Amino acid sequence: MSTQDIQDLLHKYRTGTISAEELEVLETWYLQWQPDRPELQPQELESAKTSIWQSIQQQEYKSKRSWQWLPAVAAVAAVLIAALYLYFPRELISRGRVAAERSLTDFKPGGNKAVLTLSNGQQIVLDQSTDNKLASQGTIEISQTAGGELVYHQVKPQKDHHPENMSNTMSTPRGGQYQLVLSDGTRVWLNAASSITYPVVFSGKTRAVSITGEAYFEIAHNKKMPFIVSSANQEITVLGTHFNVCAYSDDPATITALVSGSIHIRNLNSGASKTLTPGQGARISPSDKDIEIYAVNTDESISWKNGYFIFDNQDIGSIMKILGRWYDVDIECRTANSLERFGGSFSRNKNLIETLKNLEKVGKMHFKSEQGKILVTD
Repeated sequence: MSTQDIQDLLHKYRTGTISAEELEVLETWYLQWQPDRPELQPQELESAKTSIWQSIQQQEYKSKRSWQWLPAVAAVAAVLIAALYLYFPRELISRGRVAAERSLTDFKPGGNKAVLTLSNGQQIVLDQSTDNKLASQGTIEISQTAGGELVYHQVKPQKDHHPENMSNTMSTPRGGQYQLVLSDGTRVWLNAASSITYPVVFSGKTRAVSITGEAYFEIAHNKKMPFIVSSANQEITVLGTHFNVCAYSDDPATITALVSGSIHIRNLNSGASKTLTPGQGARISPSDKDIEIYAVNTDESISWKNGYFIFDNQDIGSIMKILGRWYDVDIECRTANSLERFGGSFSRNKNLIETLKNLEKVGKMHFKSEQGKILVTD
């Protein structure tokens, strides 16, 4: 293999035209390279060549012809390793370090993913891949849409069936979200690290569900059958309205924001109750006996449902907790400015690094990655 041949391979690497087989040789070399050892001994070159050969042999190829190039690649491997040091070491090392840095810091946004647990304990993984029927429960057919929505549809009259007491649970992981249409037509948006448990068919005098985490509701109106949402520290009763509930166990309080209509909210710690009107929010902490009512920015409260983060005078700790749930990353604050407050709007569809860079521009802290988590420092 001539020097020109080696330089041609390196040129392909730099221009992005290198084949998968050729790139495998480079990547295998890079994994064996150690920056504190500027030279390779002859026995190390031989070991590297053997490693590359074994790696290539492990690949599956469909035709006999695809094996014909393997001896040539194996023979060239040792020469290529040496040439990388002689001709382009700094460039490859620099690119390798950048790639490693991105793999740690450029966390991807979440997406439509959840798990449905049926009344018999069966679990079904949900995504947005296809429109398809998932299961039947009594008179109800459960289907999934390609847009990331789970739909309960009554396919035969309930009177033809015995009363059903079956309940299902839909839960999202960190980095997940999903939509749900219940059998009465109520629509629910479930945020990351959240769950909702609900009857397959509503019967009796009320429609009762329970949630953990965060959910936005558009309740189908039915004045004869109130809709009840139970969460940490509180119970909400409505006839038909739109509201958001944020009830994460690691948050200091349960927050409810009313978008339209009215809701009756009860503190489960004391029994105290109040009625909210649009534009109002309610806050209940585990130690509260009353319900704190205050004005809210409903656009901020439901921004997550619409694909945005809107932060209005929030401290960095609460902001990073929200980002950690959506990007599925652990975050540790090591800053003396933890009470510094921020405002702004950010897309939930952007990679985390873009949001962090914007926060750095307006604040006094910095962000770095360490062992797969984000550190907030001064």
